[in-house]
Amino acid sequence: METDEEVYIRYRKEDNDADLETLLVRHKDGLLLFLLGYVRCMEDAEEILMDTFARLAVNKPHFETRKKGSFRSWLYAIGRNNALMHIRKKKIQLVPLDESIPSANDLPDFTLLEQERNRKLYQALQKLKPEYRQALTLSFLEGLSHEEIAQAMGLRIRQIYNLMDRGKKSLKKELEEMGITDAKY
Repeated sequence: METDEEVYIRYRKEDNDADLETLLVRHKDGLLLFLLGYVRCMEDAEEILMDTFARLAVNKPHFETRKKGSFRSWLYAIGRNNALMHIRKKKIQLVPLDESIPSANDLPDFTLLEQERNRKLYQALQKLKPEYRQALTLSFLEGLSHEEIAQAMGLRIRQIYNLMDRGKKSLKKELEEMGITDAKY
């Protein structure tokens, strides 16, 4: 199986829409969940997702593996920048932590979110500070390294270590308040 980097580089050279579609299929669910953490509206997150891939299609930004890290973290950084521009443009306020949790029908089709225990985990994640939630989501759900998370979130690596540590402690506290005491951290 070709790496994302190889597929994107070939797309830039050959302008084959099938390559861009391959990248979209591979990354749409994870990127959508990541963007949803910024804008808190599924329709806006989907729009930003499409804007992100439209930027790849139209501008074909240059990607260098040795300078930019992984393709996924580079793509998420583009998505994050698009989300921040969207927030500024629409003057969206960040959602208060006590807002109701979206139903499972509003979320991407993840098996992780289908089971009751995982819905509780998702609810607990929503109660965390947004930066904790984003760092934990990128690490545990997307499997990004700390370096890739730093790039995707636009932070220094030390800040990511701090966010991860504080985020895990906050998540543990939230889960314990929900009656889940056997979670593994």
